[in-house]
Amino acid sequence: MSTIMVTTALVATCFCSAQNNVPVSVQKELEAEEKKMFDAILKYDPDYWKSKVDGDYLTINADGVMQTKTEIMADTARRKMFAGWTYQLFDRKIRLYGDVAIITGRSQYLKDGTPYGEVLHTEIWVKKNGKWMFDGWHGTYTKETQAAMMKPAN
Repeated sequence: MSTIMVTTALVATCFCSAQNNVPVSVQKELEAEEKKMFDAILKYDPDYWKSKVDGDYLTINADGVMQTKTEIMADTARRKMFAGWTYQLFDRKIRLYGDVAIITGRSQYLKDGTPYGEVLHTEIWVKKNGKWMFDGWHGTYTKETQAAMMKPAN
């Protein structure tokens, strides 16, 4: 019985170590950095990738592609993939673990104002030398987007 209580206490400690009440100033910093990131990725801004994306960055995209920062910088075909797209963000939740922030949310992608799909995503941010660096991404299509993608063309 005492093993169960110790295990429960350890699990509770792990869950409580994140700051659930992220300071407003940090929230605003991260929200601003997130906007810069989305804008830069859709424009494929090489300066952003050089200065604001951490060297060990890794992405796992909803389309099944996993890449490092180096692979992304060299992938000219994917650069064109986002041309002309816009986005909207929903359901953002920020968790702070010292100098690491994890943002979860939902992003909707639009072409000429028409929504084409939504992704549930996780972003990893690391604070280095006083500035937030984008360090990781994982995206998964929502169930609704997956269902729409599976519908046969008319």
